[in-house]
Amino acid sequence: MSSINTNDRRISIMRLRSATQRQIARQNTPSALARRTRILETQRTNLANIIRELETDLRQQRQALAVLTIEVDRALSRREDERERYEIVKKERDNLRRTIINTFRQANLGMEYKELKQRYDELVKNRGIDTENIKTRFDTISNILIKQVESGLASIIVKKNLAKEIYRTASEHHYSLYQSQQYIIGVISDLERKLEKAINRDRELNQARGNRQYHTRHKKGKKRKHTRKRRP
Repeated sequence: MSSINTNDRRISIMRLRSATQRQIARQNTPSALARRTRILETQRTNLANIIRELETDLRQQRQALAVLTIEVDRALSRREDERERYEIVKKERDNLRRTIINTFRQANLGMEYKELKQRYDELVKNRGIDTENIKTRFDTISNILIKQVESGLASIIVKKNLAKEIYRTASEHHYSLYQSQQYIIGVISDLERKLEKAINRDRELNQARGNRQYHTRHKKGKKRKHTRKRRP
């Protein structure tokens, strides 16, 4: 029984070896080698086209980035200029406001305003009754001061608001260009990765093509025995 199983295993191994040898022989036939060569060349041609397209896209994106970077720098410079102008106008407004208030305080109404404020604060502190209508007179003078400040600051406020709007527009313009710049940088990075991958794949196909040529030209066979003729 054991000898029968052994013979069966030997027959199975021999059949497997024979099938493997036939498969290898089919793979190494000229038609199979030519078919694989054609497939390999087609892959290399397609890959070469992809590489050219990637290189073209990458070159165009880098040119676009160079132009956009100049625009971003200019927009940033303008934004900073407009911010500086806006800050200057704000300081002018604050200085003018202080000047108007100080001028008012030195006038007769300003003196009265100061006296009324002290009297009213004292009245509130002592919880007294405002029999002299101090609050009414104080509010009247306060409104006069407010109107003088508003009138004196009217032109500078218009100037400040305009400077603020210009600064806001410049900031938004710079931010928009900056976002576009970052997007192109991301596109370039993605193209560089794809191009590197394609080049590596092309290198692998070139190596495979070289190996095919080597095996095709140098087939294994029986070695000839070279005998040197003896001179008579």
